[in-house]
Amino acid sequence: METSLVIYSIIASLIGVFIAMLASAIPGLHIYNVIALTMLLAFAAADIFAALHPIVLTGFMLGMVVGFSMLFTVSSQYFQPNDESFRSIMLPHERFLLEGRAHEAVMLGALGSLIAIFIITLFFPLIPSFFATVRLLVQPHGYWLVGMVMFFILMTEWPKDHGVGKTGWQKFWDGWVQLLMGYFTFIVAGILGMFVFYRTIVPVENAFQSLMPLFVGLFAVPSQIMTFMTKVKVPKQHICESVESAPHDVMRGTASGFLAGLFAALVPGMTPGPALLCTGHLTVTSGERQFLIGGGVGRVLYYVGALMLFFMPGVFMRRGGAAINISLFFVPETPEQFFLISGIIALTGAVSFLLIGWFSKACAYLVEKIDYNWFSALGCVILIILTIQITHWQGFVLLSVATALGLVPNMWHSRRLNLLAVLMVPVSLNMSGAGPAVARFFGFY
Repeated sequence: METSLVIYSIIASLIGVFIAMLASAIPGLHIYNVIALTMLLAFAAADIFAALHPIVLTGFMLGMVVGFSMLFTVSSQYFQPNDESFRSIMLPHERFLLEGRAHEAVMLGALGSLIAIFIITLFFPLIPSFFATVRLLVQPHGYWLVGMVMFFILMTEWPKDHGVGKTGWQKFWDGWVQLLMGYFTFIVAGILGMFVFYRTIVPVENAFQSLMPLFVGLFAVPSQIMTFMTKVKVPKQHICESVESAPHDVMRGTASGFLAGLFAALVPGMTPGPALLCTGHLTVTSGERQFLIGGGVGRVLYYVGALMLFFMPGVFMRRGGAAINISLFFVPETPEQFFLISGIIALTGAVSFLLIGWFSKACAYLVEKIDYNWFSALGCVILIILTIQITHWQGFVLLSVATALGLVPNMWHSRRLNLLAVLMVPVSLNMSGAGPAVARFFGFY
C-alpha cells in the first residue's frame, strides 16, 4: 500500500473525529444521521468524491464513528437534566450532574471507552478465527436470543411509583399503570417497526434510511421536549483532577461492557442498552462507577467493534449503519487494509480520549453561561431538518408518530428501553421466518 494513501487516510480520519466532535455538541444528534447526510452529498457530487480513494473515505467515516462513540454522551450529560420527579428512574450520569459531578461521570465513561479501544486494536486482530466461529454458531440462533432478551426486558419491568393512593385499589393501580404503559409501549413500538420494515412510506431512493425518523422520534426529540418541560437549575460543576474508582469497579464494569458490546455486535437487532441490562445481571454489576465504565466499554465495542468485524479477514460481517454505508463504495480485500484500519481506530481513539476532558470542561462552562434549553431547541430543529432533508415529508410523518410514542415512557415513568422493540421485534420475527405471516396479519404485506 502506498505511503501517501496511508497518510491521506489518517488525515481524513482526524477530520472525521473533528466533525464527530461538532455533531456530539448537539444533544440527540446521531452520527449515523451525519453519515447518511454525507452519503447523500457524495451521491450528489459523485464526480468530486469519485476522485478520492475508497480507503480515504473509509478512514473519514471511521474517524466519525470512533469520535462519536466516545464523545456523544458528553453533551447529553450536561444539556439534558431531569427534575426531582424522575429521581426514582434517574440514571447515574443524570444524578452526577445534579450533584455537580458531571465531569467525573464523563471521565469514568471515557475510561471505559479507552479500555474498549485497547481491546479492539490489541486483541481483535489476534483472534479472527474466534469471531468467524462465533458468527457461525450464533447465526441460526439469533431469533430466539433476541426473543429471550425481549422477554427479560418485559419480565424485569417494575413499578416505580411509591403508591400514594389512599385505598388498596388506588395503590394497586399506581403500580400497574406504569407496567401496563411499558407493555403498551413495547407492543406499539413492535408494530410500528413491522410497518416500516414491510411497508415504509419513505421514498424508495432513501428507503435505506427508513429507521432514521423512528429513532429520532422515539429517543432524540422526546428527550428535547422533556428538557423543555424540566424546571431545574444545574449547579456549578466541579472539575475534578482525578476520578476515584476501585480496581474491582473497573474489572466488573469492563466485564459487563465487554460481554454486552460483543453480544450487541454479533447478534442482529441488539443494541448496547438491552445487552447491558442482561450482562449487568450476569456479572452482578452494582454501583454507579461500574455502570458508567460498563456503558463506555459496551458503547464503543458496539459501534467500533462491530465495524472492525466488517474489515476482519475471514469474518467480513456487515453490522450497523456505518458498515452498510461503507460497503456501498468499499469492500476490504487485503490484510494490509485491515491493519491500516486497526491503526486508524487506535489513533482516532487516542485523539478522541484526549479531547474528552477538554470537551467536558467546555460543556460545563457553557451550561453555566447559557440556558440548556437553547441547546435542546437547536438540537431539535437540526434533527427535524435532517429528517426532512433525508427522508422528505414522509419521514417527518413517521417522526411525529414516533415522537408521540416516545413521550409515553417519560410521562408514565416506564422504561424507554421498551421502545427498542421497534428494531428487536421485526428482526427477531424475520430471522425466525415468521415475519411475513405477522406482517400479513396486520395488513403490511
